Amino acid sequence: MDHQDDELTDVMVVLVDEPGMSAADAAAKLKGLGLAVSDIDDANGVIEGTIETAKVKSLNSLEFVKYVRNVFNYVADYPPGDPRNQDTDDDETEGEVDDAGA
Repeated sequence: MDHQDDELTDVMVVLVDEPGMSAADAAAKLKGLGLAVSDIDDANGVIEGTIETAKVKSLNSLEFVKYVRNVFNYVADYPPGDPRNQDTDDDETEGEVDDAGA
């Protein structure tokens, strides 16, 4: 992997005890900041999702967020043809097929 298209972090966002909004409303605000929400636990005030690693720190400064727990960090290298792919040399290798195991 010569190029890293994105660095992502799976997070658990714990809401303050009395956020003044529902967990669904908090999730909507977090989505607007780039969090891809995967689960909302309204009973415990926890929202799980994935966000660009560079944006994790900004979540901690929100008034309705108690803390953010980083669960897993990883690098995404998207395949040729994916609109998120940033590799410039993929156009040359797009037609090639990996025949390992054939």
